[in-house]
Formats: sequence, C-alpha cells, structure tokens
Amino acid sequence: MDDQEKIHLLSQELIPIIDDLDEETKQIVLEHIEECDKCKKLYSEMVDMDKEIPEHAYDEDVEIKPLKKLVQFNTGLKLLLIAVRIIILFYISYSSFRFHDLESLDQMIAAFQGGILLFYFPAAVFLLVFTFTFFNKKWLWISLTADIIIIFLFGNILQSFI
Repeated sequence: MDDQEKIHLLSQELIPIIDDLDEETKQIVLEHIEECDKCKKLYSEMVDMDKEIPEHAYDEDVEIKPLKKLVQFNTGLKLLLIAVRIIILFYISYSSFRFHDLESLDQMIAAFQGGILLFYFPAAVFLLVFTFTFFNKKWLWISLTADIIIIFLFGNILQSFI
C-alpha cells in the first residue's frame, strides 16, 4: 500500500470529523479531497447533510433554575441535620443537669462531656458521613467545624456560663 492509498483511507475516516481536526491535518485532508473524486463526493454529502440539520440558537444568558421541590428537600435535609444535633445536645444537657446537683459543678460538666463522647460523637460521625454523601464540600466543612467545636469546646463554653 503506497502513501496515496494510506492518505485516501485516512481521509475517508477523517472527513466526518473534519471540523474537529487540527489546521495542518485539516489542510492535508482538504488537499486530498480536491484530488480524489470519492472523497469529494463523501465530503459534499457530509456538508449537505449538515445544512439539512437545523441549528438551534441557544441563548447563553438563560439561567437554569433547579427544581423547586428538590431545593426544598435539600433545605429540609439540612434543617433536619441541624435539628438532630440540637436534640442530642439538649438531651445531654438535660440529663447532666437533672441527675447531678448544681452544687457539684465539676461532676455536672464531666457528665456533660461524657455524654458528648457517648452520644454526640457517634451521631456526629454518622451525620458527617451523611453530609459527605449528599451535600457539597462547603456544607461538610461547616458541619465538621461545628462538630469539632461542640466536641472539644462546648463543655468549656458551658462552664463559663454556669
């Protein structure tokens, strides 16, 4: 097979995607089309077919609005995650205050921190995995920061208010 036959075969393969080719390759194919009748016919059929297909004029300024129900569901899930965290913290606070005297502040804070590790930490891990799976990175970082503050600093913050 000589070079002309190779160029002919390659040109037949490249004619359907001629608009996507590099300039140098496109020029080689176009030069071959001028010389070869078969390729010229194939190219003209392709051009005619492209002309028959109507082009749709897209407006680039159109903003695609997300589905309203999906946005509401997403917001509802975020509020649910916040509510679960608040309910767990309320339960831990209630049980710490109810079962310990207000005179033994150190025991109450220790019970609160123990409740944080026993109840809040596993729930926070589950909620962070849920957040990682269903929400964007920004929401994950916000949740992670809030959980770290609650786990490590909430006992100290509570102690300063009492």
